[in-house]
Amino acid sequence: MTVPSPRLPWIFAAIAGALLFIAFTIWGGIPAESNAGLFWLQAGLFFLIICAFVVAFWHLLIRPLAPNLRQPQTVALTFRAREVLALILASGGIAIFIGGVWDEIWHRSYGIPFGEDLFWRPHLLMYFGFATATVAGFWALLYLNRHLRGNFQQRFRSNTMVGLLIMNAAFLFYALPADPLWHWTFGEDITAWSIPHLILLTSFILTQLLALDLHVSTWRRHEWHVIFRLRFSDSLSLVILAAMQLLWLQLMLIDWDAALTGIRFDWVGQYRPEWLLAANLLACVTFTGVLATRLLRCAGAATAAGLVALVLRVGSIELFDAEMLQYVAWVAALLPLLAIDIYAYYCSAIRRREPDWRGTALAVIAAMALNALVIRSFYNLADADNLAYAAAIIGTGIGMSWLANRVTDAMLRQREAVVAATSERNSIKPAVSFGILAAFLAFVFFFIATASPPV
Repeated sequence: MTVPSPRLPWIFAAIAGALLFIAFTIWGGIPAESNAGLFWLQAGLFFLIICAFVVAFWHLLIRPLAPNLRQPQTVALTFRAREVLALILASGGIAIFIGGVWDEIWHRSYGIPFGEDLFWRPHLLMYFGFATATVAGFWALLYLNRHLRGNFQQRFRSNTMVGLLIMNAAFLFYALPADPLWHWTFGEDITAWSIPHLILLTSFILTQLLALDLHVSTWRRHEWHVIFRLRFSDSLSLVILAAMQLLWLQLMLIDWDAALTGIRFDWVGQYRPEWLLAANLLACVTFTGVLATRLLRCAGAATAAGLVALVLRVGSIELFDAEMLQYVAWVAALLPLLAIDIYAYYCSAIRRREPDWRGTALAVIAAMALNALVIRSFYNLADADNLAYAAAIIGTGIGMSWLANRVTDAMLRQREAVVAATSERNSIKPAVSFGILAAFLAFVFFFIATASPPV
């Protein structure tokens, strides 16, 4: 019997990624009065650059080393360095999701003055968030050159976290100028799902994954537990996961949320089928929910992260006094997140094994089937196609459950390797970490309160 190649799932994932890029390019819509050929040429160029980063990732971190090169020994960052980097990147994530909400409010309130909005305060707050990842990347590059030995492949594999910080910063140098370039080429008639916006969202998620990876690498493996035994040190992980949910759902459901306040965009019905709403919601909660339960080894962590996201979303609406914003998506997200937790509890407490992607997929698909009436009621989708909805949640549930579990497996292996190579534990006290975050949030509130509207 022929054994399937271990590369086969990743080949399918690469094909699926390419198809998704094409699909979201179409769903994002072609700007009015623009040259379709130029649009696809620029989209193709962006795709090729993304492919170049994927190839670089494969070459530096996955491709087998040449026979004459020795496998490098793992060199771990100090315990303190990992904690500080996680705190910096998490603070950047908080700045970006607050800036993203603020940016949406100002765009809706004052229009979209392209060029004039480049340096308004919401953007400055978001630039600060992305700058944290850039600074971390430059520091990682200095560390790689000073402390690691061998060629680039060997150095990147000596400390995978350092290598990923460098690659993430390099990706940001591509992602950040992409949006103004796209506006300069196609003007202001650009949807929330424009290619540069999706690239920036991807960069944000990657950065927060690095923050999460750095943070969990400061723990030793512990037994599975339930939410009532959640540790204080898990709080930062929940905030990071909540930040991912906040920006992901905001961008991917922004047009449907706008429709609830009476703002309707022609391109939504023209380019996007209604089942995309459920698919985007499910993709986000499956990915973050699997990370929450398996990294924290806690049945209940997925729902806890969802509740943190809901509280932060409602808090943002109150902070900005923005009745035009909605939080129904974060309410609808709770049921599939709860399903992930129930399945995690079944596996860990009853079956005494790790949750697998197949069971997770069944759990979230069943939850979204039950969630159909809630979502349609919230978003007034009475005429939605049942068959298309079913196909969307089945495909998304299976694909995202597989991907989330593979990413989590890689992060867990990385944690074990780093913990094994760490010889000291000189940690920052949790009170100090949260004191720094509190001071940062106080500055953010001051920055918002003293901002003058762009009128």
